[in-house]
Amino acid sequence: MISAFSAFDYLQRAARLARDKSILPWVLVPMLFNLLLFGTLYYLAGSSLSAWISSWGALSFTGFWAFLEPVVDFLIGAAVLLLWILLLALFASVFTIAVQLVAAPFMGLLAERVDQRLCATPLPDESITAMIFRTLKREVRKTWDWLWRSLLVLLVVLVVSLIPGINILASAIWFLWSGWLLGIQYIDYGADNRQVSFADMKRRLQQQRWLVLGFGCCVLALTMIPLVNLVIMPVAVIAGVLIWVEQLSGLPLKQQAVTAD
Repeated sequence: MISAFSAFDYLQRAARLARDKSILPWVLVPMLFNLLLFGTLYYLAGSSLSAWISSWGALSFTGFWAFLEPVVDFLIGAAVLLLWILLLALFASVFTIAVQLVAAPFMGLLAERVDQRLCATPLPDESITAMIFRTLKREVRKTWDWLWRSLLVLLVVLVVSLIPGINILASAIWFLWSGWLLGIQYIDYGADNRQVSFADMKRRLQQQRWLVLGFGCCVLALTMIPLVNLVIMPVAVIAGVLIWVEQLSGLPLKQQAVTAD
């Protein structure tokens, strides 16, 4: 059994592999897509809400109340600044989860390139259109699988949070569960490359449950860092493929992949 601490080593190796000239273009495309989508949504939401808050500055104070005008202007300016900061934190927190489905085809292409770089066995023949359709279908399948389970875990977390003395465990339970889900999410890209069924993939994950959990928790911790979560996704995909290929697939590796640092 591989230790959970090996997960960080896989992320480090993935970061190095992401700079390989045969992989880098496939890393930059989803990364730029994430940044463009994030920036557009962030700007539109911030501009609309800022305009709404600034509209309160149209109020005019005359006579005795005129001294309040600079105070109101200052408060509105501070509120607008705070709004942009809070929006950044909010978008950074939820963006990774929301973009999974949209970016799935990009991540599928990246995962294929990494698989080709590592494995001696060719990938199954498939058109890009078929791959995109299969990847999106797989994402919907995964979303349904974790959604109903997450509701059950959430119920447990809510019950635990109401019990004095052990309610401090509620956050830990939810963090570990979320980490497990992220581990499945990213390792599944490697399984999907080889058209391994989702059920079979989950059975294989039980062989390395601590590695999967450690990997997912590492990724989850990184996604909590604003802006880092915009670039961690492609690296996590590469790390997930590395884990799948080396620990779970049973496929022969290319000699240069075996001897690579």
